[in-house]
Amino acid sequence: MVIASVGDNLPAFKQCLPDCQAACVDPSSSKYAQDSTNWISAALFQWDCSLDCNYKCQQIITRQRVAEGLPMVQFYGKWPFKRFLGITEFFSTVFSLANFYVNYKNYHKIKSQYKLTAYKDDDRSTMLRQYLVLLFVSMCGWFCSTIFHIRDKPMTETLDYFGAGAIIAANFNAIFVRKFGLYLTEKTRSRLIFQTLLCGVLLLHYAKLYFDWDYGYNMRFNVVVGLAALVLWILHSMLVHRQYLRRPHYYNNSIRLLPFETRILSKLNLVGLSKTRYIPLIPVVLNFALMAAASLEMVDFDPIAGLVDAHLLWHLCTIFPPIVWYDWNLWDLEMANLQMKARKG
Repeated sequence: MVIASVGDNLPAFKQCLPDCQAACVDPSSSKYAQDSTNWISAALFQWDCSLDCNYKCQQIITRQRVAEGLPMVQFYGKWPFKRFLGITEFFSTVFSLANFYVNYKNYHKIKSQYKLTAYKDDDRSTMLRQYLVLLFVSMCGWFCSTIFHIRDKPMTETLDYFGAGAIIAANFNAIFVRKFGLYLTEKTRSRLIFQTLLCGVLLLHYAKLYFDWDYGYNMRFNVVVGLAALVLWILHSMLVHRQYLRRPHYYNNSIRLLPFETRILSKLNLVGLSKTRYIPLIPVVLNFALMAAASLEMVDFDPIAGLVDAHLLWHLCTIFPPIVWYDWNLWDLEMANLQMKARKG
């Protein structure tokens, strides 16, 4: 999965590597020995001398080019980030952990609601399981992202890409099941068929990458599945909005919706939007915000101070939507339950 770039083909870089590696044999023989990695971080993150030389030479060549007014270049398909505390991409690591944390908090929030419905074995518990799966997969995916940004290796890179694909597929599963009512008892067979097909597609996707790694194909797969989920979320949100407008006073006065509304409005108040009428459209806003943030992945620029790049900013943007998203999902399920009872009544 190593991609040749301008940097690793530069004569100065090719000369730097053997000079630095000579210091591995005789530490006193080279100026590079004075810049050795702290032994603690080297032990923790497996920076052996050869890998450390690769890093040092990238930094040396980058500093030289910047000093000469030349553009920064990539090495092996990646920007030459500065290590901090032995970590390859420090801020991306921090933001990946932050994403893991918000999904972890939401997992326990949804799980507590699931426990209240599981003993009844009703339709809500089935839908809540879809969200629990999504949150569990998200935690696994962000954990893989964290270890990849801590230490960029072929294995950690593979886990990061597989984790991202799993999150996108799990998100598509959650909204597909919710949008088309596959969580309802009478649609159990349809749900199982759909989920079997989805798992099959994801496994075939992984097999394709395993035998023939293709960054472009992987990006196209994720974009197609991600956009399909985004469209379904928006369509579902707009449908909920229309249903809400038909009986706004009924829903506003519902004691069942009040706890969920209160949590949502307390968070919307932070951005000056604490109006009940905005609640049904939250997924529309969040998905458009995520789509705008995803464009950062398409915009590549030299890392600022060797630490901040577009990918890092994308990780920063993905922290915030789940903070309110799962509160909305609980509100949405309770509203659907009220509608069903109203129809039966």
